Amino acid sequence: MSFTRSMRIWLAAGAAFAPLAMAAPALADTDAGASPGAEASDVIIVTTTRTQLSIFDYPGMASALTLETLEQMRPIDLTELLRDMPGVEVAGGPRRTGQTISLRGFGRENVTLLVDGARQNFSSGHDGVLFLDPGLLRRVETLRGGASALYGSGASGGVIAFETLRADDILPDGRNAGARVSAGYRSGNEETRGSAALFGRSGVFDGMAALSLRQSGDIALGSGLDLPADDDTVSGLVSGGVDVGGGLRLEAGWLGFRNSAVEPNNGQGVETVESLNPLVDKDVTADTWRARALFDPETPLLALEFSVYRNEAAVDETERVSGRVVGRDLTTTGLRAENRAAFSLAAAELALVTGAEWYRDRQVGFDSNTPDNERGGVPTGTARFTGVWAQLETTLDLGSAGALTLLPGVRFDRFETETDGAPSTSDEQVSSRLAASWAPAPSVRLFASWSESFRAPSLNELYLSGTHFSLPHPVLGAPVFITNAFIPNPDLRPETSTTTEIGAAFTRQGLITADDRLEVKGAWFRTRADDLINLGVDFAFSPTCFAPPFFQPCSAGTSFAENVADAELTGFEIAGAYTSGPLSLSGSVSKVDGEDRATGAPLGALQPVNGQVSARYRFDARGLDAGGRARFAGDFNQGASAAQDRGGYAVLDLSAGWRPAMAPGVRVDLGVENVFDRDYERVFAGVSEPGRTVRIDLTWTGAW
Repeated sequence: MSFTRSMRIWLAAGAAFAPLAMAAPALADTDAGASPGAEASDVIIVTTTRTQLSIFDYPGMASALTLETLEQMRPIDLTELLRDMPGVEVAGGPRRTGQTISLRGFGRENVTLLVDGARQNFSSGHDGVLFLDPGLLRRVETLRGGASALYGSGASGGVIAFETLRADDILPDGRNAGARVSAGYRSGNEETRGSAALFGRSGVFDGMAALSLRQSGDIALGSGLDLPADDDTVSGLVSGGVDVGGGLRLEAGWLGFRNSAVEPNNGQGVETVESLNPLVDKDVTADTWRARALFDPETPLLALEFSVYRNEAAVDETERVSGRVVGRDLTTTGLRAENRAAFSLAAAELALVTGAEWYRDRQVGFDSNTPDNERGGVPTGTARFTGVWAQLETTLDLGSAGALTLLPGVRFDRFETETDGAPSTSDEQVSSRLAASWAPAPSVRLFASWSESFRAPSLNELYLSGTHFSLPHPVLGAPVFITNAFIPNPDLRPETSTTTEIGAAFTRQGLITADDRLEVKGAWFRTRADDLINLGVDFAFSPTCFAPPFFQPCSAGTSFAENVADAELTGFEIAGAYTSGPLSLSGSVSKVDGEDRATGAPLGALQPVNGQVSARYRFDARGLDAGGRARFAGDFNQGASAAQDRGGYAVLDLSAGWRPAMAPGVRVDLGVENVFDRDYERVFAGVSEPGRTVRIDLTWTGAW
């Protein structure tokens, strides 16, 4: 799509969308007070940007989901947690263990995931990417667009950061201890859940412990079919901190996840054909340990943070009929140090953020059916990364011309990858970014950015080996099977990309009434990627398959990772929010196009025009709030084949929350998702989405 046409779509969508009052979580929890001259009481800062700029002032697109919004949503998985964020897509179907993430057209390998600052690097084509219970979260942030200048390899699409609950999130002022008990039921997958938490503070200490249990069954789809998904999950959280004094605070925590499921080997698959996608007992475990020291004395030149973490994630599967056992384990260990120094220089206010990071991934693959127990496509090996970075935040007062914010940044990374029996690989990369935001008036922001990003080839791409998939012999048929084999490619080059983004934001208080507020923000982006790493599948039967004796030899081709020389991704995002007393309106719309510039073929995790519009109203006197959300998407015909085409859809969800006056501390939440039981499929999903689902949640919180 041409630049001119993209801009026309962006401007037309904005003109039609603005009167509805828009903005998804990107702006729904923000406050116009972020802008100079606006009257407000709450300014939302997305810390993932490593600035102290509000979402409105930041020269890019970012989002935040607060605890209040999470408690209204009551999400059960990644799809429900992230689906309202523009530019973010969770594909892979309704099963928790099959869900994967894309951001602005980039797949999982190009999206940096963080939990309390700890990198979550587990990546699998079919086994999921992130294992946590959304009920243990306090906040979710997304930073969209090239972010390697801050986060190094794998941030070409952006960053999604998850933060777990803390005692101060739940404990009211003046109280020293408390407890929360919650239970819920969902009809769509017959899920029952329960959770309990204890939290408290005493002097300089604070801490909490929480436990969550979920049990669910088959998923009722909008198509009328049931998707097999017997699922049991146990999650735990323990965290605490101590204020030592002199500006020093120490924190530590553990987040655990255990999931047992009976489902197909490929959690994204629909069929459970024993020879192709057998039914397995799947066990998922994930543990994240972290410790952090914060030193913020009364000097603007020193605000130091040091953290250490270890994240272990594993998926083990036992085939019910054959007894075959396969496993994938990934352990990530990391250290990070960062300092923020704020100072003034002439008429400019400046802040310099500098940091250093080291982390290591250690992967182990296992297959009981191979002589050496090596699992095809899951090589055992180690990858190490070291990076240093700097970002300068500068605000210039231009007098009558307004204010200008400049945000230059640069990062240097070195990485190396090794596995037994193959040459090790290493390389270096420099990533830079320059962003600027101009405020010609307190209510207006015009911004632009240019960024470089990269992704180092992963273990799974460099050292692929073994079987990719099996299928019946083209002549002899079952039970004679042939394979498509993985071929390693140790000569893979790192992906590099350059992203250009332009956008604008507008806020207005007193638009219709004296205390209402409208806020709108949008951007258009274009990413040019060189050496994009793509999994190529050369599916072809060898000629010997068709001549006697038919299987000497016979294969179904090969699969291999390769560099695509020149790719392009383009798209736009618009988000906004309107509040007037007890009324809140919000919404967003986005789109992603992409192609191989050499062939014109579609390339990337593309998305049609899609988004959502939400409305909510508070009846404060009765302790009641109620609302609805319409989710929509246009037709999609940009897949690599007609099988990936999808029809457009519109889905309505309703929800309400009630705090009864006669039962202090109690909250009841009700919801109906997919009210009209629509049968629809999202892009790059081979199965319908869940049909009509009724949910009820009951929560009691006490403090003393």
